[in-house]
This record gives sequence, C-alpha cells and structure tokens, in this order.
Amino acid sequence: MELPYTICFIKREDSILLLFRNKAPNKGKWNGVGGKIEKDETPYQAVYRETLEETGLLIKDLTFRGIVSWNNRGGMYVFTGTKIEGTLLEGPEGRLEWKKLDWIKTSDQVVSNMSIFLPEVLGAEPPKEHAFTYSVDGKIMDYNLKQLSSSIIQSAQKETSFDSVGSAN
Repeated sequence: MELPYTICFIKREDSILLLFRNKAPNKGKWNGVGGKIEKDETPYQAVYRETLEETGLLIKDLTFRGIVSWNNRGGMYVFTGTKIEGTLLEGPEGRLEWKKLDWIKTSDQVVSNMSIFLPEVLGAEPPKEHAFTYSVDGKIMDYNLKQLSSSIIQSAQKETSFDSVGSAN
C-alpha cells in the first residue's frame, strides 16, 4: 500500500494546532497540517517541509506516531511535535487555530476520523496503523488498529538534517 501523504499534530499544553481547510480533501473541516510527499522525499522530510509551508513554524522534535490508512488504497504518515520555532503564518491552505483536545474529540467540525485516531497518536504507545474503511459517500464503515512492521517505522523515522529555511542538506 502506497502512503502518499503526511500529517502533523503540533501540541502546545492541552491544545493542538489545526488548519481549517480551504481546499479538498476535507474542505471546510479542521485537520492537522501536512500534505503530499514529493518525489525523492522521505515522509520525515515531507512533513517538515509541509508544516513549515503551511504554518511558518520549524518543528524541532518531529516524532513518527503511526499511519492512517483508508480502504486499503492509501494513507498518511502521522507525526507530532511540541518544540517549535518561528512565527505562526497563515497561508492559502486555510486558517490556523489552537484547539483544545476535548473540543477536537467531540466536534463535528473536524475530519471524521480524527477523534478516533488522535488520542492514540498523542499517547505513549508505539506507533500503529489506524485502518479505516469508508462508504462511497465518505462515512466510516469500519476501523481497525493494527501493529506496524519495524521496516515501516524505521522508514518513517528516517531523518535528514535541515538548514534554517527547511531545505535538506
């Protein structure tokens, strides 16, 4: 299964930085920041770049926390971070706001699967796969929590050093 995307949840005390999406997918919903993995990028490089582009923030402690997959056809690598540098800047992707975890868990304004996988992602457990099956109209039909192979964990955690503007060295 190819995983073409990344997502990051930046934590500050009891809040998470979320993006109110201006574009599909998930237009009009709150989600983490991230995006597509470009050719020759590792998941770590992609989430670092996407987070910088969408927020203006450099994350100093990116941590791989698992994957979210859908309908056995695709998915995203999930990362978290708490140590940030820079000034929060909104861009064309959408509005950014710090949201309380309790609000995220109960709001119908967040993407439909976030309240299911985010508590585990924010915990101390080893990274896992959060496998969702969706109906044609986008409703969650099934959810399974699966162990990840060590090779997936190692490939997602592969770091590269970055300079102050975020490009790979």
